Amino acid sequence: LDVQCGPRGLKGYPDNLYHNNEDGTFTDVSKRSGVDDPERRYGLTAIWSDFDNDGKLDLFVTNDGQANFLYRGDGSGKFEDVALTAGVAANEDGFEQANMGVALGDYLHSGRMSLVLSHFDIEYAAVYRNDGAINFTDMSIASGIARGTQGYVGWGDAFVDFDNDGWQDFFLVNGHVYPQVDSAHRATKYMEPKLLFINQRDGTFRNVSKLAGDALQIAQVSRGLAIGDLFNDGRMEAVIENLVGQPMILRPEGGPQNHWVSFQLEGVKSNRLALNARVRATSGDLVQLGEVLSGGSYLSQHDLRIHFGLGSHGRLDQAEILWPDGKKETLTNLAADRFYVVREGQGVVSSTMPEHRVKLP
Repeated sequence: LDVQCGPRGLKGYPDNLYHNNEDGTFTDVSKRSGVDDPERRYGLTAIWSDFDNDGKLDLFVTNDGQANFLYRGDGSGKFEDVALTAGVAANEDGFEQANMGVALGDYLHSGRMSLVLSHFDIEYAAVYRNDGAINFTDMSIASGIARGTQGYVGWGDAFVDFDNDGWQDFFLVNGHVYPQVDSAHRATKYMEPKLLFINQRDGTFRNVSKLAGDALQIAQVSRGLAIGDLFNDGRMEAVIENLVGQPMILRPEGGPQNHWVSFQLEGVKSNRLALNARVRATSGDLVQLGEVLSGGSYLSQHDLRIHFGLGSHGRLDQAEILWPDGKKETLTNLAADRFYVVREGQGVVSSTMPEHRVKLP
């Protein structure tokens, strides 16, 4: 096939980090912070989180066809790339993959944020289990996700609890980069379906893409994926941006009517949107971790509210909030199936019931 080559051989660009001066201006701190990427790799997606739970923000950056960056923050505004020693620079075979989108979540209920990276069709989505102390293990094959994603060009991806059972599932949108692939008589096509993997609660996932409705089988050239409760009814929808054709909204229907709870956090001393605040939610023996995330997926922004499925639990025993400035706040005995607005230092300032489920044509 005659196609445009890339990314190797193309011109790379440095990464940029701008510090907010709190007066409407920003200062470029890329070089002095240590994240300027002097090698000029092909960066695609970035996401902040505290990967080692030391109270200091870290930064993960996917690079297309090159080793990823995992910048460990020291709390002073300086970072060190530890991706190689952490086990996320390349896969378990040492192969630098075509890293595109990134999903972040605690799919194991371990209290640590793990990663799933989407890749090109000759590869597969990579699952990096967070083992603590800035160490990760490649669980792509053992988790069952590798087999179901190989052969697709993956982009936006996310951990999302579509059935509200309290365990995060994995969703991925796909679409090739070469229209000419359709004339190559290969199994791979330019337009590709969406993929859904259900969490089996033992560190593995089951591919239910062909069982989850005809909408997932509609072939498209997808790129962006954003997850959120669009209709404020306690169920999470997926918004998909397509390179060819109109955007798509996928909404779950049927299934068990499990309980849930949603938190909108408002920072006061912390940043207004409470970005990277965390909530540890406990209902009986069900303990989950959620985080207010900015970035991730691919060219998309998820709902900033933290959503927890609760399964059969009708109440949330406890919600421990860790605000970005390090302060902790604890809420107890919260009714399920509610939207809670929590203001830093003031507790719950608003509690609302879900809206009636909208009937769409």
